[in-house]
Amino acid sequence: MNTPLPSRPPIARPRFSVSISARVLISTASAVTLVMLGFIHFFVVHQKETILAQNERTMILMIGNISSALRTIMKAGYAHIAQEFTRDIRKNPKVLDFRILRINGQEAFLDNTTIRDVNRRLGEEEFTPRDHETSTKVLEPDNPDLQTVLKNNRIVTLLHEHNDEDRVTYLAPIERDEKCGKCHGNAQNPRGVMMITTSLAQVEIDIEATRKEALVVAIMAIFFVLLLIYLMIRRFLIKPLGQIRGAMARVASGHLEEQVHVPGHDEISEITITFNDMANRLLLTYTGLQQEQDKLSTIIIGAQEGIVVTDGQQNVVLVNPAAERLLGKDFEQIRSAGWENLVNDPEYLRRFVTQGGHDMPNLLVFNNRALKLHAATIHAANQLPIGTSIMIRDVTDEKKLEDKLRELSITDALTQLYNRRGLMEILEKEIKRSHRYNHYLGFLLFDVDHFKKFNDTYGHDQGDRVLQALGRTMKEHFRKVDTPCRYGGEEFCVILPDTSPRGAYIVAERFRRQVEAMLVDNLKVTVSIGVATIPATEVNKVDDLIKKADDLLYEAKRNGRNQVKISIHLDDMDAINQEIDATS
Repeated sequence: MNTPLPSRPPIARPRFSVSISARVLISTASAVTLVMLGFIHFFVVHQKETILAQNERTMILMIGNISSALRTIMKAGYAHIAQEFTRDIRKNPKVLDFRILRINGQEAFLDNTTIRDVNRRLGEEEFTPRDHETSTKVLEPDNPDLQTVLKNNRIVTLLHEHNDEDRVTYLAPIERDEKCGKCHGNAQNPRGVMMITTSLAQVEIDIEATRKEALVVAIMAIFFVLLLIYLMIRRFLIKPLGQIRGAMARVASGHLEEQVHVPGHDEISEITITFNDMANRLLLTYTGLQQEQDKLSTIIIGAQEGIVVTDGQQNVVLVNPAAERLLGKDFEQIRSAGWENLVNDPEYLRRFVTQGGHDMPNLLVFNNRALKLHAATIHAANQLPIGTSIMIRDVTDEKKLEDKLRELSITDALTQLYNRRGLMEILEKEIKRSHRYNHYLGFLLFDVDHFKKFNDTYGHDQGDRVLQALGRTMKEHFRKVDTPCRYGGEEFCVILPDTSPRGAYIVAERFRRQVEAMLVDNLKVTVSIGVATIPATEVNKVDDLIKKADDLLYEAKRNGRNQVKISIHLDDMDAINQEIDATS
């Protein structure tokens, strides 16, 4: 047997393990990293908002200055240089676009519309019209942003992207001054809209620089915090836990007497005390189990029955020598093939174990042996399966003896034919088969003519030799599917499956002639035969069929013996006899 009960059960270890100190360090690092990342995020967002706000205040201040300068130009009567003023502002590298718009969204200072209106209002040619006029519509009159500026008289800020570059456009109202009424009247306020567009590229650069600086600071902080945590964990956790782990490993390898000492009065010290107590108890328990295991191993190894045991995962863990001998397989072959293939019939064995052997044959022939199985699933207290036990018993000799006894019980000792008991069992099956499948069935019943005279004249030994010779002739004459039997005394019978009345008569007549032609110790023997057939004879019971054949037998005797009588009239009897004569 290949280690029926392992003295040191294998310990399942994870393929990849992480120490407690590493877990603590990883958890702390994760927490610190998250906190620092949160701080970075908050700082960067705050700085971004601050930089954007500062940029916006600068632009609003510039817009205010431009608006004041423009009003000063217009109030001083230098409207003709306003267009040049606009061009100068556009040259500023921080300004991507600058336009003065009328309230209808058209760019100002490009045509003579305003000049004509002012000259008309003043009643004189105060301003000289432009020689060349253009008209550029920058915004639609109903543009919502434009309407917001005009209605609310406030600056509108628009963020947008252009060629992968973030830009900001400011729409600022140009408010009407009291002196503006002289030229433009007092109907409109604001008089127009100033549109200025700048790039946020430099702002993004400043924000990115801030982000990088914050990240460097955070990494340095994380490094120093983790270094401090690692030193503390190594001093107060890794070292004492390492001692306990080493002791546990030595206990797991079989050194149950191992004890460990960790100074201190903390939780780890309490764990150490508990571990030492557990190791002592385990040593006592293991010693007792080892003694019981030795007893059980002796029983299993010495058992004549084969024993195969699996664990909860249905892996073979125990095979005793008797099982290896009965199955013709060693432990490794059985383990690798699995318990389902013990007898090379997985479906049968799975069903057998599942049903606990109920309503299933437990006797099978395997490895030239008759084996009887018993299997059961072993359950824990919570009813969960913890393994399967299969017992195999060799009943080859018992089966041979049983078959021999059965053969003797249904065999006639003198003629070696089936006896009356065997006849009754076989005939009952054939009658049921004939009715079920609507097949023919022939039955012959005959005895030796004047057999009492043989016994009286030549003695019972001679009579026995006549019966033996008749038995040998029956075995040679009838088919293998036919069943010759000794009914009792000098009476014999033959069961003829799938044989019609005509065929049964021909078989009986040929046999009668063969017996008539033979000599037993120079003595002539004849027989009288009764033939009953199904379905010609409407019977359902064995006794009824035998009685019908027996009546025909005695009818043959009353008619002079040495002849065949059948239960049905055959119209072509002459042709049948000629056929028998031709083949005899």
